[in-house]
Amino acid sequence: MRDMVERDPEPGGAAAEGGAAEGPTLRDRYRGTLLGLAVGNELGLPVEFLSAAEIRRLHPRGIRDIDPGEMNLPWDDDLAQAVILAEAILKNDTLGHEDLAARLLDWFESNGRGMGAQTRAVLQALKRGMLPSEAAKHVWERHGGTPAGNGAVMRCPPVAMRWPRDTARLYRETEASARVTHHDPRCAWSAFAINLAVAEALNGRVASIAAIGEALDRIEAGPHTLQAVRIVSGRGLERLQLDGTDIGFTLKAMQVGLWCLEHAESFEESLIAVIQAGGDTDTNGAVAGAVLGAIHGAGAIPERWIAGVPRAERLIELADRLLERAEGEAKAG
Repeated sequence: MRDMVERDPEPGGAAAEGGAAEGPTLRDRYRGTLLGLAVGNELGLPVEFLSAAEIRRLHPRGIRDIDPGEMNLPWDDDLAQAVILAEAILKNDTLGHEDLAARLLDWFESNGRGMGAQTRAVLQALKRGMLPSEAAKHVWERHGGTPAGNGAVMRCPPVAMRWPRDTARLYRETEASARVTHHDPRCAWSAFAINLAVAEALNGRVASIAAIGEALDRIEAGPHTLQAVRIVSGRGLERLQLDGTDIGFTLKAMQVGLWCLEHAESFEESLIAVIQAGGDTDTNGAVAGAVLGAIHGAGAIPERWIAGVPRAERLIELADRLLERAEGEAKAG
């Protein structure tokens, strides 16, 4: 297994700005993706759903430490579901509705900490005996075909970690990972946008927002999603209004991750800024942490934050196994 960044990634992904540069090893980027997701999730938990103004009042310098109590709690839903995806991929090398639904239902019955309303409704339908192929669509239609929560985008990075060089496969598996609980196509499209960003970073590059928009256009993503991608470039977090009336919307979480592509100077300061902007801070933190972790690697994550993640060694193990699987396929090809 090679312990270096790929210098000549295969073509077909979103275009990079400036090409590859010296940086962390490939293994470090993989570990940084899952550990970044974890620390972003945990940092955002204490101020979830607060406005930016409220967070500034409570934490003028930003939230800079993870609540020590997290070590005694089960993983929050963002991290727990990302782990479920990673385990499903490693077991089956694909994401089937029935297997993924069964894994999510097991988690729902044993823990379910932080679960969003849309995911809860789908898993309750599954518990009543509805087929995995029908439950998410049923919940979506029952609410007028409008719910598009961020539950699919928050957990999606393990898909990019498994298929970072195969854009077509990346889209198919991302869509499967989303639709098991989130039928609205905006959920799959936004998760794909984040997975493109993560995949490019794992390949040693920083994707351009414009190129991600072009990739979404090629899969015929809707105009609302394309517009949400394109307005991120050049904007500050305050312009994204993360603490507005659409907290928890999948396109907001996507915009957070894309914003990080243009503001990746520091893992720590960029992640703190995202959480300071308010809204669904634990999910926004998870998405931002995964993207920033893929760019900077685990070595850029403050050690005190990693020390505050329960079972961090399990995340490192999963990251290493996903790397081994992706590298094994690349060598075989």
